[in-house]
Amino acid sequence: QLLVFYIPDEEEFQQMKERLISFGGRHVTSTNPYWDRGGATIEDPDGYRVVLMNTDGITPV
Repeated sequence: QLLVFYIPDEEEFQQMKERLISFGGRHVTSTNPYWDRGGATIEDPDGYRVVLMNTDGITPV
């Protein structure tokens, strides 16, 4: 169970990651290596995870 945010702007991606960590989250290794390529998985104190991806995201076909 993941909530994924696609953030293509590098500066915005870094700011969001730092912000989540400052609120008590911690950067963890994802159980799926896909999310660690170009992204960051942040786990909150309750164990829920948010993935920030520094990509454009999914494009509809």
